[in-house]
Amino acid sequence: MNIFNTSCYHIFIGNGTTQKFKGTAAATKNFEQFAKEAVKQTQGNISTQEYTFNANSNVKTEFENYLINPSNWDVFSKTMAGYLLSEQQTSQAQVANMKVKLTPGSLLVIHCKPPHNNTDILVLVKIEQEEVASAEDFEKLFGLPVDKKALNTAFITFEKDQEPQLLVSKARAYWTKFLDVSPVRLDSVNTANAFDALDNQLKAVKRNHKADYLHLRNHLLTFLRNRSGQTISYNELIEVVFENHKPLDSNFKPEELAKKLINLPKTYKRPFDAQFNVDMINVNAKRVKQSVMLTDKIELNIKDAVDNLDQLIQPFEKNGEKGIVILSEDGYEYFKKSN
Repeated sequence: MNIFNTSCYHIFIGNGTTQKFKGTAAATKNFEQFAKEAVKQTQGNISTQEYTFNANSNVKTEFENYLINPSNWDVFSKTMAGYLLSEQQTSQAQVANMKVKLTPGSLLVIHCKPPHNNTDILVLVKIEQEEVASAEDFEKLFGLPVDKKALNTAFITFEKDQEPQLLVSKARAYWTKFLDVSPVRLDSVNTANAFDALDNQLKAVKRNHKADYLHLRNHLLTFLRNRSGQTISYNELIEVVFENHKPLDSNFKPEELAKKLINLPKTYKRPFDAQFNVDMINVNAKRVKQSVMLTDKIELNIKDAVDNLDQLIQPFEKNGEKGIVILSEDGYEYFKKSN
């Protein structure tokens, strides 16, 4: 990636000011390397959601104006910092009654181009400062973390005669308002498509590993249900539900399944983002229900996600007879015997 312009502005919410980073030659060289790493990590971040600019987005308009007159980079980058400061001040005012204070931060603004490609890329990275103590005198200092993976980022591709493409990660409210963007896909669509994609893949597990299938599908549902309204990363879902699964069948390899699932956001017939807010409205009862035939006349229906499924339903074997034990007070009342 060829980098043309970079700027970093420290944002001070309390006094409503921004300050451009200016340093020595050595410091500037370090910053340039920091910016290169920021572009690399932002471009390679797979936990993103696709957005589109709203009609009057200032970020879009200002960058397109800058492309017409590249000598105005300093004006453009300072304007970006001012817009972000304004949105963060608004957010701070909204949470002031809860005695919450937004973390100080800095904004990286980077213009770059891929080699042999006539597209322009705008990279925006909001970095929250961290308070640390100096190892020499334990004086409190504020600094920027080297690892920028979990930050508010935007990787925006501008191509002639095309609508810009935005990949946004960790999109807090002030960040999306600053960008003035809307998600391409509704949260309900993302959730339903992700669930369907994973559910389809689990059918292959069901054929040979019924117990693992039942527990994985239930864990998938509980993972989503328990995070309703929250932003999740698809990678985190795969790690928690599939990679960390302890197989009930020794022949089942959950890590191999996890590798097959990782690219589903791009390859499934109905695409979904690798980061989205969970909205289960379209994951209806028909999709969720699971049926287990116990005999030719008795069927166990699991109508929704069940917390602690492995504790509520357990296998039972005694004297050559096999069955299950279901912990249920209501069921006990139906089948108890009076003395």
